[in-house]
Amino acid sequence: MYVVAGLNTETEYYRSKYQSEYILWINENMAKHNTRGDNIKVDIPEPLIIKHIKEKES
Repeated sequence: MYVVAGLNTETEYYRSKYQSEYILWINENMAKHNTRGDNIKVDIPEPLIIKHIKEKES
């Protein structure tokens, strides 16, 4: 399990089972494209860290 969290506030923004899912989430939610699609602005509220955590066993 992977967690995308804020470095300063430790706010958990997203959890995913696979690394590829959090990259897609960052691209979809933090990147802004202009109308032509040639200029990308990434608007991230704070530095993010990716943590690998162990899933709890039931």
